[in-house]
Amino acid sequence: MAYITSFKNQNYLLPLNITDLFSEDHVCYLIEQIAEQLDYSEFDKKYAGAGHPAYHPRINIKLLLMANVDGIRSSRRIAKNARENVVYIYLAEKTSPDFRTISDFRKDNRELIKNVFREVNMFALEHGLIDLSHLMIDGTTIKANANNQRILDKETLRKLDEYIDKSIEEGIKVDEEEDKIYGERSMHELPEEFNDSERRKPIVRKIVNEINKSIKEGKKEHVKQIKQAFNSLQQMMHEQGLKKYGLTDSDARFMLNKKGGKELSYNAQLVVERNGLIISNDVVQECDDRNQLVRNVNHVEQEFGTLSKKTKVIVDNGYENGVEMENLDKRGFDLYIPGKNMKEGGKTKRFVKANFRYDEVTDRYICPEGKILKNVGTSFNKKRGVYMTIYKGIDCPACPHRKECCKNSKFRTIHALPQDKLFNQIRKKLSTREGKAIYDLRKQTVERSIGDIKHNKKFRSFLLRGKQKVKVEFNLACIAHNLVIINNKLWEKHITSTRVNGRKGILDILAVGC
Repeated sequence: MAYITSFKNQNYLLPLNITDLFSEDHVCYLIEQIAEQLDYSEFDKKYAGAGHPAYHPRINIKLLLMANVDGIRSSRRIAKNARENVVYIYLAEKTSPDFRTISDFRKDNRELIKNVFREVNMFALEHGLIDLSHLMIDGTTIKANANNQRILDKETLRKLDEYIDKSIEEGIKVDEEEDKIYGERSMHELPEEFNDSERRKPIVRKIVNEINKSIKEGKKEHVKQIKQAFNSLQQMMHEQGLKKYGLTDSDARFMLNKKGGKELSYNAQLVVERNGLIISNDVVQECDDRNQLVRNVNHVEQEFGTLSKKTKVIVDNGYENGVEMENLDKRGFDLYIPGKNMKEGGKTKRFVKANFRYDEVTDRYICPEGKILKNVGTSFNKKRGVYMTIYKGIDCPACPHRKECCKNSKFRTIHALPQDKLFNQIRKKLSTREGKAIYDLRKQTVERSIGDIKHNKKFRSFLLRGKQKVKVEFNLACIAHNLVIINNKLWEKHITSTRVNGRKGILDILAVGC
């Protein structure tokens, strides 16, 4: 086997065993146990035969997991710790992978890291640490490793395309012909057709300067290549329905951050069970969570099998989507999803749709003031793709709360969805003490998990670029979060076992079982 020789039992003069330098309940023992259980047969085939020996993949896995537990994501810092930090030295088995080896391993082994996440969850399930009776789902925006200024929108691309056409048609070869296009304008000045906002973008100036330079030097083929690239980009944006395209990370999308501004980001999704373990995660490009509910539940069922009926699914109002909620309700799930705009300034709004009572006998709505809204017909909502029933107020002009309720209209209208009956059932359930207690589990589980990843694991922005690579990066953070919880819960059980190598550690516990 062509692997670099490693020494798992590392003996030193002082201390006699390197593990004497850290506590017996250290998470590194659990990391080592998980890494030993993985299947490395594909790597054995890859590195078989002649050639320079490679670091065993379990070493890179152990270093990456330990680093993410410590909130370290820089491959250079991981490589430095493998030489200087006793825990990392122990996990590296007395080898010293350089930063490039660690970085490339992280980028090139997405499937292996997915298997690690699955292996950790299966380990937790075997030890009775996963409770699938409650699923808490939430999403969080994480900044992409992208320059918000290096973007092109449809209008700018159109102007650049037209500018290239104009330049090619003129066929500039001599100074007199150059003046027809440039006039007295410097090569570094943008044409008049670009507005002030476009003129301030460094990327637009750079592209125009490149076009001007190529034309002046007679490099028409280079200009045609730029035009072909623009045409391909425009076609791709049209097919994907994109208004803007980021050049540093084309998969990232503009999303709102906590400061209210927009920046290139990804939407990270988590599904957390009752004990706080992340049982499913994903990174998506959608700016909101409306279409993520069924997808997240399906991911859980793919890993753990069909969930039992009446499994509680608890999410915030960002996931409110009638079609998806109806899908899960028909499958027997118990949904806890509050309506949108239910609260304002910590107090419940009085005249939101949820506070209008529907009378099935008379087919009408009754407002909080006791006034009636009658059925006046239906309309098709293109955005939702469904027919909605319209209910209109009768006595609104005489109501003292008309401005608060109707806003800019004389009459209050209610647009009822086909799933409104389900919405009302869920809201009624959430108004009970038991329903509120169940919904509050979000704060103790999924919201805490997001806080741990972002604050303790220091995962506030991605380092890698591209959707597939950031999925690997986020997967590692979720694995690290789970490892800490599993390790703590195992030690909380006060499991006794025989000592291995004169020590009682997590490996002893795992050897005996729970």
